Amino acid sequence: MRESLIFLRENFHWLHYVLVEYKLLYLDLWSIVHLWSGGLLFALLSALNCKRRWKWLFIIVVGFEILEATFFIGVLKLFMPEKIPDVFMDIILGMAGGYWIFLMFEKSKINEKSKQHILILITTAVIAFFWTGFYSYQLNIHSEPAVSLNGTVVLFWWFTGYLLLLIFRKLQTKFNNGFYSMLAISVLFYVFLIPFYFLISEVLNIREISHEHNVVIGSLISLNSSLINFYLIFPILLVSVYSWFSHLSRKMTLTITTYDKKSSVHFNYSTSCSTRFDSLR
Repeated sequence: MRESLIFLRENFHWLHYVLVEYKLLYLDLWSIVHLWSGGLLFALLSALNCKRRWKWLFIIVVGFEILEATFFIGVLKLFMPEKIPDVFMDIILGMAGGYWIFLMFEKSKINEKSKQHILILITTAVIAFFWTGFYSYQLNIHSEPAVSLNGTVVLFWWFTGYLLLLIFRKLQTKFNNGFYSMLAISVLFYVFLIPFYFLISEVLNIREISHEHNVVIGSLISLNSSLINFYLIFPILLVSVYSWFSHLSRKMTLTITTYDKKSSVHFNYSTSCSTRFDSLR
């Protein structure tokens, strides 16, 4: 138990990096997590056809902040103590994440193609953010050690994931087979990864220096077990998370459409009854 808590504390420490601190405004990397979490919770509540989703979203967000302060921080010492502005900002950002999803997928009535592009961007952003943060990349091209999250690496994985999922979407649409489409982008990723890695590390001399690289491939490329494992699961992880987000989006859309139809039927029925009553008078 103790070893697990130490492991979690060390691996979540990077999220405490402060982005902005000015009077009552407090933003750190946890703020991004709270924004995404609020959006995901709202999508889940919508997909589950929760009648009072805004109320439940607020209860869950506030409830987590209380649980975090009393148990995760107070008892387990898992996270760093939070300042009062940080707590209020977490709640605001959680609700803002829900409103963000509400605007994009419900209020704006965007078409399906645009919706899928947004889901791809969200999927790749989430994976790039967490992988880069947990691995704690540090490149030799930076004059000072990276404080918390390496923005260059985040953008690289975000862009790479975006391209792979775009190709996956096109293949899936054309051949109507998700497994072979995932297999195709996996092969494409591995084929281009080795020459790209060689170009970056050996030709441009850009190296990751925060971890020991004790696995040598073909006497040219140096890796470690963490990088190898991530490279192996990256295409599968992309497709899995994107597919789940797409499923959640479809459920949310179906629930909203069903609710709108019921509201329309109820309105037409009420109007019809009112008309009949007026004619009787």
